[in-house]
Amino acid sequence: MIPVLHLRQATGLYGADRAVLELAAAQGEPFAPLVGSIVRPGLRDALGEEARRRGLRTLRFDSAARFDLACARAIARAAAAEGVQLLHAHDFKALFLAVSAGLLARLPVVATYHGDTASSWQVHLYEAAGRALGNLTRGAAAVSRSLMRKLQRSIVAAPVEFIPNGVVAGAPISAAEREQARAQLGVEGYCVAVLGRLSPEKGQAVLLDALRRMERPPLVLFAGDGPLRAELERKARGLPVRFLGFVEDPRAIYAAADVIALPSLREALPLVALESLALGACLVASAVGELPEVLSQGAGLLVPPGDAAALGAALGQLRAAEARAGIAERAVQRSRSYDVAAMAGAYASLYARALSLEPIPSSSR
Repeated sequence: MIPVLHLRQATGLYGADRAVLELAAAQGEPFAPLVGSIVRPGLRDALGEEARRRGLRTLRFDSAARFDLACARAIARAAAAEGVQLLHAHDFKALFLAVSAGLLARLPVVATYHGDTASSWQVHLYEAAGRALGNLTRGAAAVSRSLMRKLQRSIVAAPVEFIPNGVVAGAPISAAEREQARAQLGVEGYCVAVLGRLSPEKGQAVLLDALRRMERPPLVLFAGDGPLRAELERKARGLPVRFLGFVEDPRAIYAAADVIALPSLREALPLVALESLALGACLVASAVGELPEVLSQGAGLLVPPGDAAALGAALGQLRAAEARAGIAERAVQRSRSYDVAAMAGAYASLYARALSLEPIPSSSR
């Protein structure tokens, strides 16, 4: 077996975190996954907890600094102890640590880019540095084609390819489950749900603007937490909106909602979109990243990013159950194009290519 150590900064359990777990759980021989969480000291490791619940082996690496060479050394030591042969980084901090640990332990590195946020000029620079680090890997994967093209302009010393996220098809939501979820959450009438981190690039403020423009705004459930929560709560005053905080198992949210909204200003390929399709949920999303392809041919509704009027019109159009029925059926069919086994197979090929190259030089040279 070939142990592969997945590394991700554990700040919650959102789409990219769940994508890492889906990949690790789907990996088969000859690869043996370990999930390594990079966690601020004293904080809860939600990623590691969920990985263990799924039967995956885990490692925790405490890190208090952004560029933490002590943590890199800890990763190198753990990799040697576990016989790891490949490091797989899933965010910028993880990539910096993986490249550093890889030089120390003479291990190859691959990276997955789950998307950019560019929420501030500091984050913009941070993400640009992350793209530059891709040149020190043996291969990079982008979860959307637009992100792949962007990476190819920065990463010239390593191959970059498009590998979309995948999901395991869940059991369909039954009428009884829907009724129970709505009763549990106190939902009556038309309901829209938004799942994900509450941050500027996710566009939740655009949705609140859309609700104010609607004659009969639906009840909206926000399932998630993040730096924008207090500001969004202020903006939502007077609207039929509920903030549920972080929800570990969002299935009840999918079951209770009539429509899932993804008003993002930037995305690559959000796992929420694929989960919505697989469960037959009706999805309204911004036309960003890979979403135009995912929701093509009537598998969902697309609106221009940042366009509150168009978003409100789309939500109003879907108030009638008949308008949602055909979309839900096409959504389930489309979800079959994003099978987790296909994702795992594509990564297996990436790993094989990364491991077939000549040994990398030691850090002392």
